Amino acid sequence: MNNFLNSLGWKILPSIINIYIKTLRIKVKNFPELDSNSVFIFWHSKMLIGWWLFREKNFGALVSQSKDGEILSRILNKWEYKVIRGSSSKSGKEALNKIIDFACHRNSVVITPDGPRGPACNIKNGALAISYECKIPIITVKIFNHNKGVLSASWDNFEIPFPFSKCEVHFGEKHFYRQYLYGDELEEFKQTLSNEM
Repeated sequence: MNNFLNSLGWKILPSIINIYIKTLRIKVKNFPELDSNSVFIFWHSKMLIGWWLFREKNFGALVSQSKDGEILSRILNKWEYKVIRGSSSKSGKEALNKIIDFACHRNSVVITPDGPRGPACNIKNGALAISYECKIPIITVKIFNHNKGVLSASWDNFEIPFPFSKCEVHFGEKHFYRQYLYGDELEEFKQTLSNEM
């Protein structure tokens, strides 16, 4: 019986989240044309809205091997993402190679560049590697929740918008990582992305 209830919970959770998010007043600016593939990035703390934005588009998603990653993986599978499991701390290189291969076959991918463990709002190199290898742009997604609860005990201060509250989403410009950068030049490129998020 417990297994049945557990299975039922996994099946209905994406639908519950869909219903909840549809109560929000989401205003999107500069939504890009999806006729070519890109790497979309948003902060881990904002991912509730971020992942939902790209549902049912057959995008790729890089998700950690953690227990939290298992929950997210099941939700994203229901939302028709191509989920690839791995992170910088576990199976990272193999997972990155898989998502690079996926993106290089004219598919868009979505990444939380400060996940899965932080530091918060600190861009790691995964999105840059995909942009470089596949010659596709990185597009930032800035998400602002006007009224929200914050899980202050989480490393990222995860945000949960209150039902019926206003959320603003702004897509940034296309940024190509065309060559390997080091030191200050690398940090400057990452800072440009961060400033748009």
